[in-house]
Amino acid sequence: MSRALSLLMIAATLALTPACVDKKAEPEWMKLPPGYNPAEADLTFNKVNLEKFNNMNQKERSAFVSDLKAAEGSFRGQALVQSGSGLAETVEDSQYGNYEVMATVPDPVLFEITIDYQLFTAEALGKALTPHGPVEFSGTLIDLRFDSESKPRKLVLRVKADNIQNITK
Repeated sequence: MSRALSLLMIAATLALTPACVDKKAEPEWMKLPPGYNPAEADLTFNKVNLEKFNNMNQKERSAFVSDLKAAEGSFRGQALVQSGSGLAETVEDSQYGNYEVMATVPDPVLFEITIDYQLFTAEALGKALTPHGPVEFSGTLIDLRFDSESKPRKLVLRVKADNIQNITK
């Protein structure tokens, strides 16, 4: 009986050992570069600007979006690449660029609001991006959809990215 109890204690100790590991201590090579900071960087929808947008009424939001669309090349953002693919000339969105990049900001920038991007760019720029890596881009807003009734709330942005590059530092 004492042998079975000893084996049970050893098994329990071994089973609970992984629970004591600090899961926040990621290896250095897995950490995102310090330049990737969608909440605090000087972006169109950083934490401060997203809070202003969140507090606007519907009419103010429409005017704000119209102003963003009219200001060519003024939109700035950061996200993590999810996927990328070329667009054929017959695809309607190819007027914005012949390469499409899907990107997301997985951690909420403000409250529970998440941001998804559909970026259109040149094939040479899009193919140079690191899969699942952080990118920074600038361009012109094409469309914006804010799902304020969903949980979590979601901001879906379509951007014609004139400049898009990997964030390495």
